[in-house]
Amino acid sequence: MIAFDKGQRAPPNRPSTASSTLRSVNREDRKLNHNHVHGHGQALAYGFPTVFGRGLLDEFRHFVNPPFLVVTMEDLWPIFGHHFEDADCRPYFCGSIEQEDLDREAASLGEVRAILGLGGGQALDVAKYFTWRLNLPLFQMPTALSVNAVYGQRAGVRVDGTVVYRGWAVPQSIYIDYDVLAACPPELNWSGIGDVLCFHTGILDWRYAEREGKIEDKWRYDEGLARQSLAKVRKIVDNIDNIRAMNDRGIEALVDGLKWGTSYHGAGWCPRHIEGTDHFLFYTLEKLTGKKFLHGQPVGLGVIVGSLLHESKADEMLDTIAGIGLDIRPEAMGLTWGQLEDGLRTMRAYVNEVGLWHSIAHDATITDGFISDLRRELAKAYAHRT
Repeated sequence: MIAFDKGQRAPPNRPSTASSTLRSVNREDRKLNHNHVHGHGQALAYGFPTVFGRGLLDEFRHFVNPPFLVVTMEDLWPIFGHHFEDADCRPYFCGSIEQEDLDREAASLGEVRAILGLGGGQALDVAKYFTWRLNLPLFQMPTALSVNAVYGQRAGVRVDGTVVYRGWAVPQSIYIDYDVLAACPPELNWSGIGDVLCFHTGILDWRYAEREGKIEDKWRYDEGLARQSLAKVRKIVDNIDNIRAMNDRGIEALVDGLKWGTSYHGAGWCPRHIEGTDHFLFYTLEKLTGKKFLHGQPVGLGVIVGSLLHESKADEMLDTIAGIGLDIRPEAMGLTWGQLEDGLRTMRAYVNEVGLWHSIAHDATITDGFISDLRRELAKAYAHRT
């Protein structure tokens, strides 16, 4: 989600093979054509045009302006490359995501008239970055719903190894293929719940900062905006079985929550209603360990930590995460309990040092008792896996 950052070919005459299953919008998508009003009477538009269907990969060669670039990962091309065998396109395999390297790559791409992002968060972010630098049409197709990158206008890149968010890219459309996502390793899709359940702790931190008199003037608490975020959380809680199964309803519920990532811009670049302590723990652990995580695991753990600190719905959040199947225990993400304890105890100093927006993580002291309680709750929630 949001890390801190200082600083066409005509369609053929024959019927489409996907025409019987493709739905351009569902009920929630139709709402995207209208503004959403929140607390102070301001209009908040969110989301991008989203197409749900099956057999969508075979259609790109018929409508994306050639020659186009398919930005993807090298290990995905053997799986999906055959869909582009007769298309006037070429793949670009993501490597470095350092901004300097991407600028150099963008300048050397040759003739490209459109960009298609195909993959997870990294491929979708690189596709956004190239789109911005080259001012080209963008089409996006996630092959996993592990993060909300597909619903962000900016690209997560690196400057000297530090995460920054750069640029501006709005896709012509996002394509959600039920069968492609259902065939993905389930934990990659389950990871996406982290970028929705974090709205719960984001709102708790927002209210806390307001109460403590430490809220930013430009991000004053907005109950209407908070309610919209919490409605997205509720939709995940109400669809545990569907998301675990990654059936059509589960995919739609997860996508609906991930769309809300665009409200970061829609609310005037306000991050308050969409993240807080949940992501702050993730940033701390990444800084301390240098590890690359499956995004939803440390963020999901941060949701539980933040919920416990606020004493608000920790049980419900943990039941939801474990019930869906995402394992957020430290050992599941390659950490020892010692490393997690270091992260928890360091988090307060870290978030104050880097100047993240005020949260309970800025003030709370992590005690031995808190760590014992966290360990006990996690062990109970995942007892069926031991």
